[in-house]
Amino acid sequence: MIEYFIVIAIVLSLLFLNTDLAVSFAQSTTVSPTTISFPLSKGYVNGKIAFFIATDSSDNQTASSISDNLGHIVNFAPVLVLIPELVRQQGYEFVNGIRGEGPFGFQLPVATAFPGDESYSPIVQLNFVEWHDNAIPRELKSAKEILSAQTNGELTVTKTTILINSPVVQR
Repeated sequence: MIEYFIVIAIVLSLLFLNTDLAVSFAQSTTVSPTTISFPLSKGYVNGKIAFFIATDSSDNQTASSISDNLGHIVNFAPVLVLIPELVRQQGYEFVNGIRGEGPFGFQLPVATAFPGDESYSPIVQLNFVEWHDNAIPRELKSAKEILSAQTNGELTVTKTTILINSPVVQR
């Protein structure tokens, strides 16, 4: 029994004597976070401004176009198309209408959910929104407004098979 207490005493003394060594070792093996920068894209979610990053696209031409517009590489990731529709959120890009900061030179795009919302996904299925010639374009800031204008015959929404990994990073 006495040997047991001697072993414990030796271990404890080594720990107390080598505290600085243990702390120094822990500090030397700690990995520092690396900082990278991404250009942010601005858009609407339920009428509020949100900022997104784009990292990947299921369509090579779209990946190249986003890369050219934002000035950073967006990866071509064809396997994104395997993501079930149930876990995608819808994104709406305007191809005509009110001039603005959107990728095609028109109003900002619209997404359907924020992080924390039940229907949020960083995977966005791209839909093109085109105003009809007889309609009076106006800025639409939610999917509900877009779908209502479509029901009213003011615009057409064309669903694509293009998926973009574009999480909301700030709102």
